[in-house]
Amino acid sequence: MKTLTHNRRDVLRAFGGAFGAGAMLLAAPRAFGQSAPSASPALGSPDLGVGVLYCGDRADFGFNQAHAEAARALVGLPGLRLEEREHAAGTLAATAEELVGPQGCRIVIVTAAGDALPGLLAQADAHRDTVFLFSGAPLDRDRLPVNTGFFEGYLDEAQHISGLVAGYASRAKTIGLVASHPAPEVLRCVNAFALGARRADSAAALRVAFVGEAATPRQVAEAARALAEGGADVLAAQLDGARPVCEVAEAHGILCCGLHTDLSAFAPQGLLTGAEWAWEKAYAEAVALIAAGKPWKHLRQGGFDQGFVRNTPYGPAVGVEARAHADAARMQLANGNAAVFRGPIQDNTGRTVVAKGKALRGGDSELGRMVWLADGVTEVGR
Repeated sequence: MKTLTHNRRDVLRAFGGAFGAGAMLLAAPRAFGQSAPSASPALGSPDLGVGVLYCGDRADFGFNQAHAEAARALVGLPGLRLEEREHAAGTLAATAEELVGPQGCRIVIVTAAGDALPGLLAQADAHRDTVFLFSGAPLDRDRLPVNTGFFEGYLDEAQHISGLVAGYASRAKTIGLVASHPAPEVLRCVNAFALGARRADSAAALRVAFVGEAATPRQVAEAARALAEGGADVLAAQLDGARPVCEVAEAHGILCCGLHTDLSAFAPQGLLTGAEWAWEKAYAEAVALIAAGKPWKHLRQGGFDQGFVRNTPYGPAVGVEARAHADAARMQLANGNAAVFRGPIQDNTGRTVVAKGKALRGGDSELGRMVWLADGVTEVGR
C-alpha cells in the first residue's frame, strides 16, 4: 500500500533526506505551531486558487477518492478556484510547482508525499506566500517551513468499529482481510479490526493475506477469492483500493467491509459498513482560516473526535444488536472515554504487547512502531 496518511517508512526516509542534506528548510522564520503568512487573494475575492495534488487516480474508489470528495466540498466556498492534478507523469514536486507558478495557487493540498516529500518541502520553502498542506504526520515540526501544515487521521478507530460489526456478522467465525504489507501503519489498522471482531465474538479469527504495496486489482481479487474459498464468510481490506475485495465478496454471496470511501455500490447486499476518511471539514476549515489571514493549526490530528474518520452507513445484513454496540463504541472513542489499544492485549504468540491498565491513544508513538499481530490473527501462508 502506498499510504494511509503517509507511509511512515517513506516519511522517515523522506525527512532524513530532506534534513540530512539540509540547508534551506532548516531556517524557518517562525515556530511550526504559529500561523504562516496568509494566502492571497482572500476567500471571497475573485480568484483564490486552491490546488489538490493526488498521489494517484482521484477516482480510485480508495484513498485518493476520499480526498477528492473533500475537494468537492470546497467548491461551495465563495471566490475559490479549484485546480486538481492527478500524479501520472513527472514528479509531485514538479506538478506542485506548476500549480503554484502558472496556475497561481496560494494553497496546495497533497494527498500523500512519500519519497517526493523533500522536493515538496523545497517547493514550500521557495514559495513562502503559498501554504502547503499534507496528509500525514511530520516527524520534526521545528525544522519545517512555516507555510506547511499536516492532517493526520486515525483510521484504525473506524476499522475497529468495522471489525466489531464483522464479528457479529460472521457465522463461520472466520474473517478474511487483504492487506498491502506488514508496516506499522497497516498493522495498526489490521489489529484494530481484529480487536473489534473479538470484542463482538471472542472466538472470531482473522486471516490476513499480505499482497504487497504494488499489488494489482487482479492480485487483490485473487487473494480475496482465496480467503473466501478458505472458509471466510466476511472479507475486509487494508490497502489503497478495496473495491476488488467487495466485488469478490458480493460474487461469492458473503459479507464484507469497505475502506477509504463508500463502497456500497459494489456490494449492495453484502456490505456491512466500512472505515472511511472524512476530510471535508478539515479541508474547508483550513482553507477558510488561511485565506482570511487568521491563525490556523499546522498539525491537526484526530479520529472520530475531530470528525476525520467515519463509518459507512450500515448495510441490510447488520442486526439491531450489532448496530447498538457499534454506535456505543464509536461514541466512546469520539468522547475520549475509550481507546482501541487498551491493555491487556496479547499478540498471536501469547506475548503481552499492551499491559493491563495501559492505553495507547491515537497519537502515541508506540503505535508507529507496531510489529505484531494481535491474538486471533494469522497470516495466510505462515
